[in-house]
Amino acid sequence: MNKHTCRMIGAVALAIGTGMPEVFALGFKNPDQDARATAQGEAFVAQADDASAIYYNPGGLTQIQGTEVTGGGMVNFPDFQLKGAGSGGEMNSMSFIPHLYLSTDFGASKSPWRFGVGVNVPYGNRADYAPNGPFRYILTSDALQVINIQPTVAYKFNEHLSLGAGLNIYDAYSGLNSHVPAAPLPDGHAHFNGDGLALGATAGLMWKITPQHTIGLVYRSPFTVTLKGNADVSVPPVIKTSNSAQTSIPFPQSVAAGYAFRPVPKLKLEADIEWTDWNTLNNVVVHAPGSGLNGETIHFNWMDSFFYEFGVQYDVNQHWTVRGGYIYSQNTVPNSTFSPTLPDSERHVFSVGLGYTTTRFSVDIAYQYSYSPDRTVSSSPARIANGLTAADGTWETSANAVLLTTSLKF
Repeated sequence: MNKHTCRMIGAVALAIGTGMPEVFALGFKNPDQDARATAQGEAFVAQADDASAIYYNPGGLTQIQGTEVTGGGMVNFPDFQLKGAGSGGEMNSMSFIPHLYLSTDFGASKSPWRFGVGVNVPYGNRADYAPNGPFRYILTSDALQVINIQPTVAYKFNEHLSLGAGLNIYDAYSGLNSHVPAAPLPDGHAHFNGDGLALGATAGLMWKITPQHTIGLVYRSPFTVTLKGNADVSVPPVIKTSNSAQTSIPFPQSVAAGYAFRPVPKLKLEADIEWTDWNTLNNVVVHAPGSGLNGETIHFNWMDSFFYEFGVQYDVNQHWTVRGGYIYSQNTVPNSTFSPTLPDSERHVFSVGLGYTTTRFSVDIAYQYSYSPDRTVSSSPARIANGLTAADGTWETSANAVLLTTSLKF
């Protein structure tokens, strides 16, 4: 195993561990942050009438009276694999994504002001491959978690127009494990872990033109997280190194707009569109003074993408509500930077949901199924030690998910 091999493996491990998680046609963005919204295909920007408005549209907080606590989570069962690679080329690890929101008027129900705070995970992943699979020199496991703490305030100007804004405090963690080729010795191991903080902002507008027609708009600012940690490489008994390492990952800005139409009071139809500026994720430079990784550049060259959302909600009676939705999202990752850590593709997502509400309590459940048409990749950069391209071939992708959200009102 030569010095150049060690250097490249370390750089790739660091890059993947900090920036390329689980399969989604939204890069590594988690759009599912509330069961009611997810059941409607995330077409919620122009509705946003529970405390999850902190995420979906802060302007919607002015619709809530009193104090409301909303919380729950999503359990996701992804399944993506490289055809012909056997069980080692498949990943189907379960992941859990929680959310929690608090909204209040501090007892002043006639006040135009609303205040809130939300905690969720808008970016993140978990991925695991077989320790002896075809991608072991790229990764055996990785994790990315970006927790968002968002204090938020909203103001209602009149019966038609409300604005809201929040400060995003991002706490990020990343970790990765992979093998290191060392023939004729047994494989070694590489590990990276790092964390960092960043600030951003979210702003939202809700315009109720008439009781039948509402427009919503939300903007999320870009932010950059500098992940600081250690990169370790071990090939017993020849090599054992540990170096401080850091890299800065730019996260994208996004804009979402929605239109809700209520032909009758019990029925709501909504269509949203969201643009995410993944063009900002181009080249990532590794800083590891004193090691062969220092100055290494990893090329992502991701593409901006659109997310089209359609949803319907029908109130069966004063307690029960049924929902359905569909999403189409565009591919983010080009062939030139394709990796098994993110076998991205265009994506079709279907969802249904059921809600039960009383004066003080509500519970909502959503089921989501998503799939991607098979994607064939050639000449991808994810190579193993002998020069073969490990990620080339046809990829199959699908996922099942269940969300549960409960709310208490005071």
